[in-house]
This record gives sequence, C-alpha cells and structure tokens, in this order.
Amino acid sequence: MSLAGRLDNRQPGRGPGALPRLVQAGLQTGNALKRIVHVITRLEPGGSSENTVASAAWQAGRGMEVTLIHGPCRGSLPVPASVSAIELPDLGREISPPRDLRAYAALRRIFRELKPDIVHTHTSKAGFLGRLAAAGCGAKVVHTPHGHLLYGYYDVAKTRLFLAAERFAARFTDGFIALTEGEKRESLAAGIGRPEQWAVAHSGVDLPEHPPEVSRKELGVPEGRFVIGTVARLEPVKGVTYFVKAAGALRKILGPVHPFFLVVGDGAECSRLYRLAKAAGIMNDCLFTGFQKDVYAYLAAMDVYVQPSLNEAMGRTVLQAQHMGLPVVASRVCGIPDVVREGETAFLVKSASPEQISAAVAKLARDADLRSAMGRAAAAFTREKDAAGRPRFGPEAMNASIYDFYGKIAG
Repeated sequence: MSLAGRLDNRQPGRGPGALPRLVQAGLQTGNALKRIVHVITRLEPGGSSENTVASAAWQAGRGMEVTLIHGPCRGSLPVPASVSAIELPDLGREISPPRDLRAYAALRRIFRELKPDIVHTHTSKAGFLGRLAAAGCGAKVVHTPHGHLLYGYYDVAKTRLFLAAERFAARFTDGFIALTEGEKRESLAAGIGRPEQWAVAHSGVDLPEHPPEVSRKELGVPEGRFVIGTVARLEPVKGVTYFVKAAGALRKILGPVHPFFLVVGDGAECSRLYRLAKAAGIMNDCLFTGFQKDVYAYLAAMDVYVQPSLNEAMGRTVLQAQHMGLPVVASRVCGIPDVVREGETAFLVKSASPEQISAAVAKLARDADLRSAMGRAAAAFTREKDAAGRPRFGPEAMNASIYDFYGKIAG
C-alpha cells in the first residue's frame, strides 16, 4: 500500500517502527497551492514548534492538504486532526550519520509520494536534511531557521561546521523566512542565501487583551518587594548566568528597594544556576519556578523584565512582557532590537554584561515615573496593527505573511 493510502484517524506513531503513520489529511482545495509539507526536528514546547503547528493548522483550515513531519520528543506538542502528522524515529537533533541517512531516505520517499507544492523546513537539522531530500521532487523549498547559530551556541569549530552546512543547503532553497530584520541581516552577512530570497515574518505571539490576575502570594512571590524577573529555557545561550550575577550586584546597590528575583523556566543549567545564586547570596531573595505553561501570571508579578540572551532571533517573551506593561532590559543581539523601541519601551545592553544589566535595572528601580512611562509605551507598542489591520505581532499576521511568501516563491 502507498504511503498516502495509510491515512487513518490515529495519532502519529511514536515508536521505533520503520514505517510512519499518518493522521487525517487536509481538505481538497482548488487553491494554486494544494499540498504543503512542514518538516521540523522536534515538537518540543517553545516558539519554533508552536509557530510551526499554528502555521500548519492555519493552512489546513484554509483548505490545503498539510503534512507535518517531525522527530520523536518527550512531551511533543499535539498536532490538530486537520493536519497529517508523521513521526520519523530517526529524525533527531544530534549528528548521527546512520540515523541521519535513514531520516534523509525516509523524507525523500515521503516527498516523492506526497508530491507537495511547498516543502517548508524548520530549524537546523530538519532544515538541512529536509532541503537536501526535497531536491528534485518538484516542490518549492522554503526554510525558516527560527534563529541562526552564528554565535552564542557553540565553539568556533562547531559554529564553522554549521555555517558551512547552511551555505551548502542554501543551494537547495528557494526562499528563507527570518523572524526579524536582525536575523535576516546577520544571515546574509554570513553568506547564507541572497537578499531576494529572504522575507521576514515575525513569530506569531498570542497577546491576550485580558491577562490573568494572580496575586503574588499565590505564586510564592513576597508582597511589597521590587520584583525583577526573566523567563527562559535554562540553557547557556539564554544568558541567565548574567542575570543571576547582576542580581547579586543589585541586591547590594538597591538595598532599600528590597529587590526580589524571579527565574521562570527549566533546563540543563538549572543546578548550576542554583549554585551561582547561592554564591551570589541571593537565595533568600530569589525564586526559581521551574517550567511554567502560563508565563503571564509570573510576568504580572514583575516590576522589570530582563532578557539576557547571548543570541535571540526575536524574543517572544520580550513582547509578552511589554504587553503586560513592563519596561524591559535586554541584550542588543540579533532580532531583539526589532521587537522593542530602544529608550521608549526598553534599555538595550551589551550581551554577557551583568554590569550593564544591573546599571539599567537600577535606573528603572530608582525612577517610578520612568518605569510607568516606559510600561505604558511598551503596552501600546505590542498592540500596534499592520497595514491590513491585524495585530502586528500576532499569529494571523505571521501566517498571512508566510502564505504570501509561498505565492511569491511558487511564482
């Protein structure tokens, strides 16, 4: 039986079997673009996965046949029934020549059977294998990196390897989508693609008009404290090390203000950050919350938001914090300057600089009028509309931009 003939209503297979299973296909349509296949390495919770699932669902809801191919991951995001989902057991993040070759062969087989109009790859590993596998299958190939790996992630040798791979894969790419102008600019400067191949579609962020009202007491945050917080995966690239170091300095220089520090998130750096917080003397004035699905409740408990990333294609939580009326202190890296108004909604600082973080936060802590003015400007900024009247940073604007780009690429 052909791959297309194995459609059923079950959830996609997640076991080690060689043959993937599909869930219900999208509707038949008379649109010029009928079949779209997305490929992403993993559907772990986070911006890249959430946006990919949202785009697939949006496209399926408009009558296209949409397939989403992904590798295995504990806690994968659910895929709506309107989207055909295929899990490839051999599609993984780490480099493994035997598994990578099997994943490449499986992708090529699927593309030849499905005959998509667009193959849209996401993230580094799936982007490399997916673009090579799509070569010669007749589809137009679009790649969204969801952030580059040019700095902040790996050592020099590994970074050069990734850059060489991206330049090579660009030969098999019809179009690229960056999340911000900053990501696009830095990618082009590194020799990835040509200017006419690139478009920008902001990561679609749901920004609720009425965020939850939760008391600090319910969250374990002391009342009457000046709360400085960050939300991040606790991985080196997110720079939370520098937030904790800045917190140690702020505890001393803001004594009468009684600062309290909030770290929302989990990850491989958690234990090391605990030790660092203890060494900085802030454990009695700090709360590590672990992973939280609803970040808005914790943002509502903050007075200032800090994004200390070493590399950030966009910074979804920067937008969420501004939407909550928080002044922001953030690293001047990649796409962050594109999602704030420097000096109006945020102070931008050098990355990996606890000194600059602490100085900017202290300025806000000591000036309530400045905090209030920047908070109002931040809330207004995130509520701006695009030329079509859609929320500028919302999912609808993102999905419409992506689909328009498909049309341009398909010609």
